[in-house]
Amino acid sequence: MYATDYLEENFLNVMKGITFTAPANLYLGLYLSNPSETGTAGTEVIYPGYARKLVTFSAPAAESGGIGIKNESQIGFATSPANVGTVTHIGVSNSISGGNMLAYGELTEPLEISMGDAPVLLAGEIVFYLTGNLSNAYKTKFLNVFRKTNMTGISTYFALYSGNPEAGGSELSGANYARVPVTFSASTELASGQRQIENSTAAQFSRPSTNWGTWVYSALTDAVSGGSPVWVQARTPNKAIMKGYMPVVAAGNLRVAIN
Repeated sequence: MYATDYLEENFLNVMKGITFTAPANLYLGLYLSNPSETGTAGTEVIYPGYARKLVTFSAPAAESGGIGIKNESQIGFATSPANVGTVTHIGVSNSISGGNMLAYGELTEPLEISMGDAPVLLAGEIVFYLTGNLSNAYKTKFLNVFRKTNMTGISTYFALYSGNPEAGGSELSGANYARVPVTFSASTELASGQRQIENSTAAQFSRPSTNWGTWVYSALTDAVSGGSPVWVQARTPNKAIMKGYMPVVAAGNLRVAIN
């Protein structure tokens, strides 16, 4: 499945200090066409007795090289009294009707609903997983929104590491080193469908009066010290931060996108 604009925007707002309140319940709907990023473009199935069904998800776990969730139980819909058409997509929304769609996806095999059919999706067939630069801690927080857990808004800081902070990499240190607060622009939608935010001002560190070490990884963190990485990315090429060199990332060069 893919995140809709609604879900992407609410996650990115977390990095701007705005809490994302998780839905009380989630409902699965069947669609004859693609709901798309807006969550409103698809044609939802209609027949007497049809209604979206309550769906619950498993705890986030390793999935397809990232972290994912799956529907915990079988989901069955009412028997159709007529030929309806071919279901090509599903959508997960925060209301049994209307509301906001959080995620959507295309079925591996289209599902034709004919008279007398009662559509069923088996436990574990609905999979939503995250890969990429979002840290494992925040992949888990993101997915736990599907499990009724709010994401608290954070203050975001830029930090420099000698290795991947999720694999034991150490943060640089030395005289005048400190994480730099980051402020973000309003989100924009890329051609790929991802929504993205960028740093609205330069992230500029103080000038080192001692050597800090080699800058191998960049991280956005959720605290001025300690805390958890939010976004992690390797720096190419690596950069030795020597006495007198002032690390600066220009406005617009720290980009966070989600899909």
